[in-house]
Amino acid sequence: MSFNDFGKPYSGLSGKSAEDFGNGWPYITYMNVYQNQIIDITDVGLVKINETEQQSVVRYGDILFTLSSETPDEVGMGAVYLGDAYPLYLNSFCFGVHITDESKIFPPFLAYYISTKSFRKAVFPLAQGSTRFNLQKSDFMKKKFLFPTVEKQNKIYSVLKAYSDKLSIEKNIANLLCEQKSYLLRQLFI
Repeated sequence: MSFNDFGKPYSGLSGKSAEDFGNGWPYITYMNVYQNQIIDITDVGLVKINETEQQSVVRYGDILFTLSSETPDEVGMGAVYLGDAYPLYLNSFCFGVHITDESKIFPPFLAYYISTKSFRKAVFPLAQGSTRFNLQKSDFMKKKFLFPTVEKQNKIYSVLKAYSDKLSIEKNIANLLCEQKSYLLRQLFI
């Protein structure tokens, strides 16, 4: 099944200059897409959007991908938006896919699926360029991938989400223990 079978692509911001950034409406940055499986809504930029502009808006369940990078293995890195901020825009070096048929795909599952080795391996040949690599949206949208049934996607997501939540808790505990150790060491040598 291809992304065309359950979604519709859209572009990120267009027609913007450096003066348009820094205040205004929230937009998802390139690094937010590149570094996360699920978009971090606390890590957004701001952009001026005029009332007359026609810009695509990111919605719950959208899959977001990087379009361009200096290395081919960084093209097509993705994240899923599971928030409800509105309006929310997407940077110009990424594109999004609105889910149009949820009977075929469970958007939260894609947060994990698009970071798998098999998915990355399938996307790698689509990177084109020599000094800067780009992803052709149309080629990507037509590419066939193997997806489990929606029921299995839900189950897989539930298991992986539980592990992710546990890892997050353990990382927080480790950070707190490091802070406590630092505090104790400082107190020891006063």
